[in-house]
Amino acid sequence: MQVIGLHTRLRPGLEQTYERIHAKLAPEHEQALRDSGVRSWHIWRDGLDLFHTVVCEDWAGMEAAMGSLELTHRWHDIIHPMLDLAVSQRGPLPLVWQLPAHTST
Repeated sequence: MQVIGLHTRLRPGLEQTYERIHAKLAPEHEQALRDSGVRSWHIWRDGLDLFHTVVCEDWAGMEAAMGSLELTHRWHDIIHPMLDLAVSQRGPLPLVWQLPAHTST
C-alpha cells in the first residue's frame, strides 16, 4: 500500500467551481478510481493551494489504468484549465517525515 502526497494550485477565482465539481463525483469516476487500486483520496484547500493524500495499491499502476480511460481525458479537460500547472506538483511529493508507529513494550 502506498500513501501519496500531491500539491496543486487553482487559478484565482475558481475555488467555488472546483469545490462544486468535487462535491459529487460521478459514480463511474469513483468506481474507476477504486478499480484502479485507490483506497482513499482526500483533498484539502488553503486559498488556492490544494493538498491531496492518496492511499492506493500502486501509484504508477493506478495512473496507467486511469490514463487509459476516456473518462479521465474528459476529467482532465474540465480540471486542468482550472489549475496553475506551472506551480502544481506533477507527481508525488517526497516524504520528509512521519510519526513512527507506536509500539508498546
